Amino acid sequence: MHVSLHRTRDEFAPVARSVYLPDPVTFTVELTTLRLPVSDEGHLMVSVTDGVTVGAAVQLGDAALLTSGLPPAGAADVAAALTRTHPRLPSVRGTRDSTTAFATAWSDTTGMRAELTEVEPLYRLAALATPAGVPGEGRPAVGREVDLLVDWLDAFFVEAFGAASDREARRAYLHQIALTDGDIVLWTVGGAPVSMARVHAPLAGVSRIGPVFTPPRHRGHGYAAAVTAAAARHAHARGADEVVLFADAANEVANRVYRRIGFVAVDEHVQYAFG
Repeated sequence: MHVSLHRTRDEFAPVARSVYLPDPVTFTVELTTLRLPVSDEGHLMVSVTDGVTVGAAVQLGDAALLTSGLPPAGAADVAAALTRTHPRLPSVRGTRDSTTAFATAWSDTTGMRAELTEVEPLYRLAALATPAGVPGEGRPAVGREVDLLVDWLDAFFVEAFGAASDREARRAYLHQIALTDGDIVLWTVGGAPVSMARVHAPLAGVSRIGPVFTPPRHRGHGYAAAVTAAAARHAHARGADEVVLFADAANEVANRVYRRIGFVAVDEHVQYAFG
């Protein structure tokens, strides 16, 4: 198989249309990554051909290389090509078969150890079941709530990923949401926010929810289910045909919540870190 690197998103666009657009649910992360308003110099864009285009991968900055679009049979060829141009690849993420095949090939090629660090079911909304008996209402966040959102996003990244607290990075993340026409939906009780969910603007008919975060003091009241349902309604109101989200496989509570309100697991994504 032949492996090519692409310098611009315009050059990569035919590959994305061929590989990603036919299945925007599976490739939701790839598509939203390519939409980010950053310089093309920050992207690694890879195509695999075998007479015709058969695979693709994309990476932004030092984030994980997104490998769902790589055929397992081409993993060794891609690994060999990238060791010459990007030998310090930090991690890979994507559907289990494709990503495990590439992680194995990368380890075999470089001698680096691949550690499984995340397992995330991908859920698709089937029929929304609005949680009953949860007080409050959902609404989009407004400008005066930026500081609150920065605090909550910072708490989410610290809790979910063990990241260091970095309010300026979270403020930049919030700005990025606005630049890509996304929203944050809040669940409020008596007018006070108690839970939040990010909603990506629809892309190829698909809108992704996440992160979802409820501060510890507000947990145990059904607010996460309520805000996720409100976020799904918001996504549909913005024109999404499909609504998806990821969950941490180890978080049994979150997985039960999503299934209870109508989300169905359709795939499983994994992440490997190299060291």
